[in-house]
Amino acid sequence: MKTNEMEWIPIPYFKLNSDGEILRHSKESMTFFTPANHFLELVHLDDRLLARQLLVQTTSSTPIRISLKLTIHHDLYGLFACTVKWEGNIGHLVCTETTAEAMKVEKQLKVKEQVLQTKQALIKSNNQLLKSMDQLIKTLEPDADK
Repeated sequence: MKTNEMEWIPIPYFKLNSDGEILRHSKESMTFFTPANHFLELVHLDDRLLARQLLVQTTSSTPIRISLKLTIHHDLYGLFACTVKWEGNIGHLVCTETTAEAMKVEKQLKVKEQVLQTKQALIKSNNQLLKSMDQLIKTLEPDADK
């Protein structure tokens, strides 16, 4: 892939060597991460051992995927699914943000919970209405006999 084509890949993409040096990156990667010369500079201290394992598996013929906490702008961290495919000593790394996906699922669960709570409140109100109607009917029945 030509250098200028790599820049336009619409996801965070890094071309790495086996030492973890960033050789090229997509423009999209800079919307997530601060500029760095080495991939480990982007990795949270707690996840650097995992990231190093990702870098040493250059002989793997299948893509390797692990979740890593990566530094995003303003010294914040996000959880990313990092997938690397090695071709010799050159790695093609794609980082997919999973934090947004988790937040989306969490929002969906909250909406479902609100719908469930609304249904439960509706059922409770309906039951109260039925009880009130039953009591009203019972109070009106003796009057109907007169």
